[in-house]
Amino acid sequence: MEPVQQRLMKIRETLSAEEWRDARIYRHIDEYKLDFTLVATKISSGQVHFYDLDRGEFVPLNLNG
Repeated sequence: MEPVQQRLMKIRETLSAEEWRDARIYRHIDEYKLDFTLVATKISSGQVHFYDLDRGEFVPLNLNG
């Protein structure tokens, strides 16, 4: 298993069920390399967020473009 994937799995396991739902890890090709993204919906806002590994936090996902 890829180190990034393992890290995202650990983060997903710590998410509170009262705060987050539909947490999934997506595998995709990004600039010719395999990459992983953790995506979850914040219950309070209904917004979809992705986990930014560089910032160490969830960031709203821009679905408008």
